[in-house]
Amino acid sequence: MRLIHCTVKLLKELHNPPLQNPDNQNPEALGNWYANLLRIDRRKCILFTNEKTLYSFLIPKVKRENLQNIFDEFLFNLNMNLQAEGFSLEVINRVLSEYTDMGFAKTASKTVLGAMTQLMFEIEILIEMKKGLENVKVLEMNKNINRSLMRGSRHLYPIEMLQELLTGVEVPRPRIVS
Repeated sequence: MRLIHCTVKLLKELHNPPLQNPDNQNPEALGNWYANLLRIDRRKCILFTNEKTLYSFLIPKVKRENLQNIFDEFLFNLNMNLQAEGFSLEVINRVLSEYTDMGFAKTASKTVLGAMTQLMFEIEILIEMKKGLENVKVLEMNKNINRSLMRGSRHLYPIEMLQELLTGVEVPRPRIVS
């Protein structure tokens, strides 16, 4: 079973209790995600972040019916973002098939939550630069946040880790000479 580790704020909105002792021992592929509910321009938004790669995407303007179908919203938006990143249909279908059985859990990693806090700050700046959420091209913004330097990752950018994990091809990293 794949998990979406939700913040307390999001769990309250979902009205769905988290699993108490989730089976979380499946290490292959992308694995689990974290989700946080944000308010941007007085609209509810959800930020999803992958626990292995820190690859993230924002779903803006979330309505109550979106929250009731959160797994469908997650899969639809994951699909759209992977397409925008240029992954093949074969890779995307393999990823999506990993999420046929999903459940909610409480957050468990301070590292992922810290990365999400950094991303939320970046998202707020990007939206402010565009003068509001209405003027933002969400897929473009999601691509930008995944090309931001992330602390605590062995890669410089989340997109590199995602590409390596999904394609099996190692992304060359620049050598730092001191």
